[in-house]
Amino acid sequence: MKIFLLEDDCSLNDSIKEILESEKFVVDSFDDGLKAYENISTYYDLYIFDINVPNVDGLFLLEHIKKINQNSKVIIISANINITKLKEAYKKGCDDYLKKPFDLEELLLKVGKYNQNINRVYLNSECFFDIKEKRLFVDNTEVGLTTVEAKLLLLLILNQGKSIEQTQIEEFVHDGVSKTSNSTRSAIKRLKKKLPENIIHSSFNEGYFIKI
Repeated sequence: MKIFLLEDDCSLNDSIKEILESEKFVVDSFDDGLKAYENISTYYDLYIFDINVPNVDGLFLLEHIKKINQNSKVIIISANINITKLKEAYKKGCDDYLKKPFDLEELLLKVGKYNQNINRVYLNSECFFDIKEKRLFVDNTEVGLTTVEAKLLLLLILNQGKSIEQTQIEEFVHDGVSKTSNSTRSAIKRLKKKLPENIIHSSFNEGYFIKI
């Protein structure tokens, strides 16, 4: 899951980013509202906004991202918020709220709610594969995959860290039809060219695996 974080307290920003990344989330963090506004896009699964930040506040960004995509999930965090502002946040589409100071484990619990049924698997911070649609995106641009390449990438992702042998590839990718090892190597080579470097690895005489 890819998360957009806006928090102007640099220490808290670093702590949130660190604990989220320790749970294998991809996090882009900002400590200034204007910088956040200049970099925000719909290519995130979750947004975490502090309300009181310099230049452009979190409520403006909340309203902005909800206008672009009303299904965007947004958690608001703030130390000093009155009931009027809280009502305004929910009226603008806020999905959840955390009052500072909060336990980082509590934040993880809230983030976990929105991690369910996420179809995107991030291969690095700029590249993800939609496992439901079998579509690959690099730098927010779709990269075309053949049916074989898409199924091969899905197989590797579903078994990340484990070596996939020729027989497994034949069963999953080619519906049990026998293929030569040269054919598999060619497919892997084509797929590697479409992915960032050092994603697909080969283990000597054992097969291929993906490392995220």
